[in-house]
Amino acid sequence: MIESQEAKISSSVLRIISALQEAENLNVNAITRILMDANVKAEDLLEWQMFNHSPEDSYGRKLIYQADHFEILTMSWDPGDFSTIHDHGNTKWGAVQIFGPAEHATFRLEDDHLSTIARWQVNTGDVLGVSHTLIHQMGNPHKDQSFISLHVYGVDTKTENITGDSRIFDLDKNQIQRVDGGVFYALPESEINATEAGITSDFHTSLRHMIELSRRYLKMDGPGRNNQKTRDALKKTFSTDQLPQLLSELATVTDANGHVQNSIYWRKLNNDLREASILQNEVKQELNSGDNFHAYAKMYDGLICQPMLDSFIANYLSFFKENFISDLSNKTMISLGVGTALVEEYMINHLGIQHKNLYGIDISESMVLEARKRIQADVGDVLTLDPDIRLWDIAYSGLNVFHYLDHTHLEDAIVKTAQIVKPGGWFLGDFITPDHMRWYPNVVSSANEDVVSLRTPKLIEEKGAIFQESEITNLDFSGDELVVNYAGKHRRFLPPLHRIRQYFANAFKGEVKLYDAYSMELIPETADTCPSTRYIVVAQKS
Repeated sequence: MIESQEAKISSSVLRIISALQEAENLNVNAITRILMDANVKAEDLLEWQMFNHSPEDSYGRKLIYQADHFEILTMSWDPGDFSTIHDHGNTKWGAVQIFGPAEHATFRLEDDHLSTIARWQVNTGDVLGVSHTLIHQMGNPHKDQSFISLHVYGVDTKTENITGDSRIFDLDKNQIQRVDGGVFYALPESEINATEAGITSDFHTSLRHMIELSRRYLKMDGPGRNNQKTRDALKKTFSTDQLPQLLSELATVTDANGHVQNSIYWRKLNNDLREASILQNEVKQELNSGDNFHAYAKMYDGLICQPMLDSFIANYLSFFKENFISDLSNKTMISLGVGTALVEEYMINHLGIQHKNLYGIDISESMVLEARKRIQADVGDVLTLDPDIRLWDIAYSGLNVFHYLDHTHLEDAIVKTAQIVKPGGWFLGDFITPDHMRWYPNVVSSANEDVVSLRTPKLIEEKGAIFQESEITNLDFSGDELVVNYAGKHRRFLPPLHRIRQYFANAFKGEVKLYDAYSMELIPETADTCPSTRYIVVAQKS
């Protein structure tokens, strides 16, 4: 066969063939070295490319050469192509060389339970070993780039079908499928030799399988997406029935304070949830408008506002009223960074502030749309407020909004806040300490746990400034389908307490007091933090 194909097969691939024919006692390490030494280039494989293949095929698959104990193939990966999770059947040893930005994942099967070991990006030219026990998945996660890969599989003795009797792990049907050909998604029954029922998997492994299955059905379905199998796959991908399993798994990887104890699981979970968010946005044709709170706003109350209101905000609001202004009924208030106005609604209902006297601004249009259901609110920026238009008795800012401002304009924002407050008026707001990450939980849930937020924080230093950057994914199980909102990365500036105290003292020209937001203990001027890592600022304008 090699003689008849010499005109087509490149010299680099011929070197592989010759080395395999001459070698004895081949194993994964040996074949990996053979591929690396052959110095194959992507252009050497173009004769066997199969791009723009049928959408029923999860990738292009073409045989270059077959001998008694090994075979050499190319796989062509169009944007979005993914193999199923699979092994290589009769194969005892092999290797794959990648010529593009591929994604590769490996899996473990124990007691009929499948879990993801790792998922990572592969560099062009990398060679991946293939053993008899390997369970893996390959694919092209990119939207506008194709690539080709070279595959060599072998056995110790002559075998009619070297990759025959491969296992596909179908997590939609919870079964193993035995096949002799391509390890494609949604294979017709005629191409499945046998099935074995009963496998299970963890939440994110099953989710990722359903994501790629749904994407394959969407390609097969084409415009309109009217195929029932497509609708069924998407419905299962975003089923709210998955909530108990997710909560159970999160309980095993977090402590009582919501801090993650298993960073490997955490990375895999968040990676696959980001893919779920991408798929959901694509299907709904909801391109992000630039406002990362577009879906978050509706989840915000259950995840953040209500728990924070219950745990410390209501307490410090009452403390402020009892110790600084006993009668709020005739006081005007502007809320800077109003969010959904849940806290402001509480002020109206429980502190005596009149609806007509309360007004809020926020830079997020989505948040303002929610806020207007409760109070008067507009899209606005504290830096653009004009004291010539109106002055207020109280300026309020909850949930550490000032930390989200451009840190180079933080002092300017505090100065502007002082300018829009009447002489003798007040500022009240809460902030976080520079060591807030010791409290900050990775998992936050609504009271009934049907809305869950996953947060991955890290400290970043930039030009001498310290920030806490949090990558956030929100899951809403409260409706008919799971809504996955990847809210992106959000930075909070972490200035020292003495700087915040000084900024307010300079701007308000009056007394400034800092209190622990939970205990309401006065924070000494020499302190760098406080026990709860949250504090309130009370400043009066002279």
